[in-house]
Amino acid sequence: MPSSAGTVRIGKERLAAGLFWQPAPTAAMAAREARIVAARAELGADLLCVRRSGTPQFGLGQKRVGHRVGMRAAAASLANAVEERSWVGVFQAGEAWLYVVVRKDTVMPDGDLLFASEAEASKRLQDELVDGGWDAVFAPAEWQIPGARCDVAAELIRTGGDARLRPVARLPSMPLMVGLGLASVSLAGWNLLAPSANPPPAAVPEVPVAPPPPAPPWQGKPQTAGLMRNCQLSIEQTRTIPGYDLETASCGADGGLAVYRRHWGTLSWLSDTGRATSPDRLSVSLPRSQAVQPRDLDEQPWTAERLRRRVWGAAQDYLFDSELSEVPAAATAPGRPAGEPVAPMFRELKLSVSTKLPPTILAGVLGPIPALVVEEVVWQGNSWKVKGKAYVR
Repeated sequence: MPSSAGTVRIGKERLAAGLFWQPAPTAAMAAREARIVAARAELGADLLCVRRSGTPQFGLGQKRVGHRVGMRAAAASLANAVEERSWVGVFQAGEAWLYVVVRKDTVMPDGDLLFASEAEASKRLQDELVDGGWDAVFAPAEWQIPGARCDVAAELIRTGGDARLRPVARLPSMPLMVGLGLASVSLAGWNLLAPSANPPPAAVPEVPVAPPPPAPPWQGKPQTAGLMRNCQLSIEQTRTIPGYDLETASCGADGGLAVYRRHWGTLSWLSDTGRATSPDRLSVSLPRSQAVQPRDLDEQPWTAERLRRRVWGAAQDYLFDSELSEVPAAATAPGRPAGEPVAPMFRELKLSVSTKLPPTILAGVLGPIPALVVEEVVWQGNSWKVKGKAYVR
């Protein structure tokens, strides 16, 4: 859950801010999906709301930050009120600053934040504007952002009951459970005594249900810095084979491989652990990488511009080579019929870094980047290479 969460007074109403937002296949399925996601203890969510106007979504809130049952979600209320489909804005609400990001009529997972500092809110907005592609931008007039609208949140938000918070838990009271149990027993007895009085129920046609949205591809992958350190240790422990020179060694989450070139040795010297791939080459499997800490479930991708500045700036400081290339988006989303377009929530970039620096040093550069999945660490000659995918907004 976002750390910058709380409540804001907009007009005469107090609304919830700083919710964790996710899209849902339909508004009817949103509450069920919200309870599934809220079951993760790391989120600490005990309240949910469903956005029915516009793109179906659910938001998760927390009582400990001041969210209460019946409160409307500020971000959803603004998203329903603003006509533009893609917009970003900062609205002053008392002594706090409400930051909202909406892409294609969808409140982004990190697009509902509450800042206590005007400087922090301004910097976050400036970072978001780098990507461009906004239909509208909202900001205070004194910030002097070209083309920005200075609408007041209270003038935008309309009254309504959409996206109101309710408890995540859905447990019936004990008297109700007892009553339902007695009723079911009575009904079963009646069916035994008078079966003819109850005609067989009419067949209900099966209606296909759209699958829930897939989890982000970086969830469940090893933590970046931990995997890089473990791979360096695994590669450094490759053994010496008489008569063979180590040509290259690679390592990933599922283990690795060391490739040797024959210098003057013979195959008769090799143990059973080595596998000859040609008369002059030998491959030896490396052990599986040790377990690393799990990734943060609240990990949210950076913008593409922010990632480029981080990687390219570090390449200039540490004098290493870097490559970033965008992977074309899929034409359809998983679980949707072929040919049905979908607006991607993120983009995928291929990342490759080559340097003489060991991965333990690179881990300090690449480790803090969210939604970065390291696929392979390679040692060859006298240099290291790290390959992976970075997901960006």
